[in-house]
Amino acid sequence: MEFHLEVPAAVAKIAELSEFDIYITGGYLRNVIAGLGDTDIDLSGPIVAPALNLPKNYQVKIVNYRLGTALIRCGAEEFEYTPFRIESYGPGGKHTPVTVAFTSDIKADAARRDFTCNSLYYNVKTRELIDLFGGKKDAENNVLRAREPERIFADDGLRLLRLVRIAAETGFKIEAATGAAALKNAALLKDISAERKRVELDKILLADQKYGVAHAHYRGLKLLYQFGLWQYLVPQLLEGDKMPQNTAYHKYDVLEHAFRTVLHAHPSVRLAALLHDIGKPGCFKKYGNMHGHEISSEFIARMVMGSYGLKYSNEKIDEVARLCLHHMYDINGNTSEAKIRLFVARNYDIIEKLALLIEADRKGAGVSDALPVCRLIEVKQKMLAENTPIRQMDLEINGGDLLSMGIRGEPIGVILRDMHEKCLLEPRLNRREWLMAYAARRAKA
Repeated sequence: MEFHLEVPAAVAKIAELSEFDIYITGGYLRNVIAGLGDTDIDLSGPIVAPALNLPKNYQVKIVNYRLGTALIRCGAEEFEYTPFRIESYGPGGKHTPVTVAFTSDIKADAARRDFTCNSLYYNVKTRELIDLFGGKKDAENNVLRAREPERIFADDGLRLLRLVRIAAETGFKIEAATGAAALKNAALLKDISAERKRVELDKILLADQKYGVAHAHYRGLKLLYQFGLWQYLVPQLLEGDKMPQNTAYHKYDVLEHAFRTVLHAHPSVRLAALLHDIGKPGCFKKYGNMHGHEISSEFIARMVMGSYGLKYSNEKIDEVARLCLHHMYDINGNTSEAKIRLFVARNYDIIEKLALLIEADRKGAGVSDALPVCRLIEVKQKMLAENTPIRQMDLEINGGDLLSMGIRGEPIGVILRDMHEKCLLEPRLNRREWLMAYAARRAKA
């Protein structure tokens, strides 16, 4: 069928120079039809990329020889190209095809794709839209449908997460048979590598950022629950399902509160928002209450994000775990400013994110005005305005100065830490004369 599509000049030029037909396929076409935002343009065709015989000023780089995936660079622009292919999978849905064969049959290529709205092809030369399985209508109606859902998920268990992620990002409804097959085949996700699951979870947590669909990230979390997929991502979260909380401070059970906290959280702290109360069920079972759950949450967060879990980077693990550990800080608003100043200095690198998490936690409780306003940012800004030496290295003297005074060994560190703490509380003391005199007095004591 004829279809009007604004084709980037670089893509049109590739099609013009190629001896074979070039097709735009995948999410770009889906988004144009559904009126969503831009996404990367993927290209495909009936031949492997080097056989396109593009001029030498076009860089063609194979990135996956088995699948034939290549990057075609035209000036500053780059496009992913895949040849038509047929794939077969073994049992277990392990994502990687057992066999791959290239083909010139566009229908065979369309049949291997996950959802009908992603199985559309636009012939750049003839300006024809090729719709073999009703994908255009599904995209127009905002429906996510697998043509053969049982086979689609059995072939590749990662498609269970792709179903959730794409539905959340686009706001598409999930067709009934496709949803039923996802629920039935949830266990296939256990065979998918931690790294691939982590990537999809991260995208789901940011689903509202993709095309601006409101609350998309919250819907994604609920779909993971609906299809029984949390068991194969972060099973510890499910221990909070239907676990009630003190109604004076919480409207929702532990699991729903975690989801609601993510709903209200800034994108930078959504993983911490998801995990911040993950220690509550264990605390309640052991002690009959949830006091100190933040300590357990830190421990569990490190475990589920680590090498036995989703394999996040050490930097990310440390940040999220610390946010979980400190999310209850000054919960009642009665911590002295002096203690907050010391806390801000010790946790300066995460203070903004911690404040965002605390704010989301309070909104996610569903009980308005239940807790006092977080003071961390207010105190931090005051410290900056007073030119407070946040780091020990910001003091007007250093270890070399103490050495010149004849101070040796362990006392150097002790004195520097003591002076730093005093200057955090009284920034005006950070003067070289006072610090040298104080160090001299301490050395004689």
